[in-house]
Amino acid sequence: MGFLEYARSLFFEKDQMKIELLISPKVRFPQFFCDEAGFVTVFPEPTVKEDEDGEKTVSLMGYCFPADAQGKRQLASLFRASVFHLSAHAVTSNFEDYEEWKKRKDSRLAKFTVTLIEDVVADAYVSARHADGLVDLAFANALALKRLLPIDNLVNPATRVMAGLLVRMNTGFMKFKSKNEHKLTTPLVELLDRLKEKALLSFKDKNVSLKDAKLKVADEIYSVIEDAGPVVEVPFFPHTEELGKCSIFSRSCFVDSDITHEDDFRKCLDFLGGVFPSFDCGEQTWSKVAEAEAFQVFNSWEHEKKKVEKLLAKYEEFLGSTRFEGVEVPQLAYTGFLRVKSACKSEARRLIESLLVARDAIDEDPRKMYGVLDLAEVIQVIASKSPRLDVFMLDENLSKSYAWVILLDASRSMKVMRDFALELFVMAAEAANQLLLDPSSWGMYAFNDRFLVVKDPKERYNQRVRSRIGGVKFEGFTFMPDALKIAGEIIKQRNENLRLITVISDGWPFGYAGIDDELSKVLDVLQRANIAVIGIGAKTQRMQLYFKNHCTVYTLRDLKKKFSNLYMEASRIAVET
Repeated sequence: MGFLEYARSLFFEKDQMKIELLISPKVRFPQFFCDEAGFVTVFPEPTVKEDEDGEKTVSLMGYCFPADAQGKRQLASLFRASVFHLSAHAVTSNFEDYEEWKKRKDSRLAKFTVTLIEDVVADAYVSARHADGLVDLAFANALALKRLLPIDNLVNPATRVMAGLLVRMNTGFMKFKSKNEHKLTTPLVELLDRLKEKALLSFKDKNVSLKDAKLKVADEIYSVIEDAGPVVEVPFFPHTEELGKCSIFSRSCFVDSDITHEDDFRKCLDFLGGVFPSFDCGEQTWSKVAEAEAFQVFNSWEHEKKKVEKLLAKYEEFLGSTRFEGVEVPQLAYTGFLRVKSACKSEARRLIESLLVARDAIDEDPRKMYGVLDLAEVIQVIASKSPRLDVFMLDENLSKSYAWVILLDASRSMKVMRDFALELFVMAAEAANQLLLDPSSWGMYAFNDRFLVVKDPKERYNQRVRSRIGGVKFEGFTFMPDALKIAGEIIKQRNENLRLITVISDGWPFGYAGIDDELSKVLDVLQRANIAVIGIGAKTQRMQLYFKNHCTVYTLRDLKKKFSNLYMEASRIAVET
């Protein structure tokens, strides 16, 4: 398993429809937010670097570790801490409790207050239900202490109070000397500690409600920090969700020692109420187990990255004759795929049945009344005393075969119908997977001003490919002729009777001068190469301006009705020729 699969295996919420997990190299710190469907969690992806001397390091969330067994073990522990923290939020946090309270309040201070309170509840949940995760949380907190700048040197008084509260409630340490800050924060710390005790009780007794207690604590925290001065930033720990500007930590930190041997780690663990894992052979055995697990995750992750790099290198060769800015694989988002699939599941089944009927009608070869006897049929007829005479061998046409490339317009103009477009894309993919038993005979791609490889013909239609569908982003221009050029290069290598390209789009090619003429030229080239092209207009009739074979679909049911006829006609022409 790579890091995404690792996060999913550790996550407390197992229902993949409720929360979307993503890994992205574009974020530095974890992201946690709500969309219209539920929670979304984005974890940063580790990076591997090699210096001029050949020494490798691995980095995550601003921490840099040597790329040895210990370094990888510690990075994996930091990653687990982030997963445990955010998954506890996904299970326990109820941000709707604060909707009324946040009105007419400073958004940054309100965000800090709410997050601090929900962090306390999340830590209580881990302590009550998943105590083995406290070791990793203590490790991440101890790492943050090594990176923490002196709080007393911070210029802004409100930032000093916020930083002091944040550090105290995560690590148990009071990291400033100022008596004034101590005086301000001590009552707040007592309130938060009592809230944590009540949260622990609520996980044992469902009748205990936290809402009123949380709002009371929120009022006190907000009032004290507001009186301390203007709020200019929102502090957060590096392994927790990013809240905005944060200057209380150094930008980066190189870790070349074993944090679990340091006093700060032990104190952080004691504060959280955790116990260091004990094995029959002592701590050394725990380290070896943790290192083996980290090695497995790293090895799988690096292997998958190399596979993707090799895959993309193949498509780089096609880019020379196009205006695409590059080629890439979409972000993996399996939850996104599941949500799309649930919306079109029944219609996808109807489309598959319709296309199977169309294919069978073309491929049907009736029984012969003459030729070479089929002994099995003869025996059956004699035994049943049937008057049938069609007992001769069938002339099987082994040359009837199909190749299919599915293209999705993922440009900005399609964003308004994102869900509908993805549903059509999934329906076509599910149909291809059922109709074409050879996975190498079909592929899936999306395009805007970049070319996106969703399923290469050499890949199976597995969970990783499905996850790419959920990760398609709708942005950029619409380089439709360029996408068709590459699709043509891919499919012309196939020897099947029917070589089909379908394009799901709103029919607005856009991005450079003369793009309409270029599209017409590409379609002519494909037609001369006996490659069938069908344009599927997603809630638009504009595809008829460019595509000889086209259909307009306003509902998912339309795809089954209209596309099946076009597919059958294309199949008939291919078989006859």
